[in-house]
Amino acid sequence: MNPNFEIKDKNIIYNILDKAEYGTLALCVENRPYAVPLNFVRIEDDIYFHGALKNKKMKILEQNPNVSFSVVENYALIDSDFSSTDGLACPATQFFKSVSIDGVAVVEESREVKAEVFEIFMQKFQPKGGYKPFSHSDYDKALKATALVKIEVEKITCKFKFGQHLNEERFNMIVSALLERGTQIDRETVEIMREQYSIK
Repeated sequence: MNPNFEIKDKNIIYNILDKAEYGTLALCVENRPYAVPLNFVRIEDDIYFHGALKNKKMKILEQNPNVSFSVVENYALIDSDFSSTDGLACPATQFFKSVSIDGVAVVEESREVKAEVFEIFMQKFQPKGGYKPFSHSDYDKALKATALVKIEVEKITCKFKFGQHLNEERFNMIVSALLERGTQIDRETVEIMREQYSIK
């Protein structure tokens, strides 16, 4: 990874993970990859997801628990002519934040752990409340029928691509073009670009 793009601050990484509504889980069995988007929560350094007890991803995990998990936060599309006048398509890109995780998937069996983690799911995806706590016996059947999987994180990397690698002329060209286009995501992108360029 280009060192200009790498982010090592765990608080920044956690913020991306906690804001993201879904990530992509990548699995592999018998040299055949399989990737699936899913909702998740982060608890400390680990990632949790849930699903049916018997489905394709659970069958794969039984054979190979090694996984990769990624989250992407998209920012502005950068048109090719935003940073170049040579007429080539090559400079076209998109700025983004991403987190990539390698780890081992472990199935959680405990009702107590499931209840605790599903409460955190609800706090993330339904923060208004309005539901019975998971300690209630009404959830016994559903919790028993639902798989909860923890990704024990072995390696985590974070990448910000916001033009930090560019020379000042090309960087300023992109900033000007984004401000001229002027969408909300363009303005947000410029703010982060300036922040990242200043700490390069």
